[in-house]
Amino acid sequence: MLASRSILTSLNQSWNISRRSCQRLCSAAAPNTLLVDHSDAPSDFDDSAVVYSNVISEAEETLLVSTLSTVLKRRRYEKGHWDSVIAKYKELELSDDSLLSPEIVSVFDRIRSLLHANHLSFVEQVHWLPPHVIDLHSDGELNAHVDSVRFSGLTVSGLSLLSPCIMRLRPSSDALDEWQGGSMDGHVDLLLPPRSLYCLSGPSRFRYSHELLSSGSLFQGDAVARDRRLSVVFRDTKA
Repeated sequence: MLASRSILTSLNQSWNISRRSCQRLCSAAAPNTLLVDHSDAPSDFDDSAVVYSNVISEAEETLLVSTLSTVLKRRRYEKGHWDSVIAKYKELELSDDSLLSPEIVSVFDRIRSLLHANHLSFVEQVHWLPPHVIDLHSDGELNAHVDSVRFSGLTVSGLSLLSPCIMRLRPSSDALDEWQGGSMDGHVDLLLPPRSLYCLSGPSRFRYSHELLSSGSLFQGDAVARDRRLSVVFRDTKA
């Protein structure tokens, strides 16, 4: 059974909505607990990793994929990165909003507002790094890592486009000193369907590594077929 079909089919059918409806829903969105598998979680896992389903419409996804693919098409897939974390990928930093359509700027602003309201509400004014686009080949790899804390802040979030995949979180020995300790056994899996948004904060941001599993890996017993995947990563700046 491919891509946790029962979950994905339900998600795709239940959110056929207009942009105005999507904006209202996103402003009060709650995470979809069906997309997080805690069955093998460490005993001290605290639900600091969440997934929101269908935070954008199908039309918005089509616009994003078309725009980003056009910008990326002249670039070759890189075989690897100096830190061995990622292979067969293209990347792009969207540092200039003026190069984007008003519709895409609106989508990004809406996502930032959702993240601020639900995960950074204790910060009066959140400053954001430019969105980071990753085009991962169907045979590409994203291996276990903890995002650098040199520049980015309290959250790491990603909008998933085109293909579903499984993100796995594991306790990491590379965590900062203040996040050391606790169980080193077990893992948590996140199912990331197209148009979903994940957010890692707290321990999931700093104590756990994250990686993407290969195509055919199982989520709650169902094989997830991963193809080419686009993602837009949102990070707040370091205070």
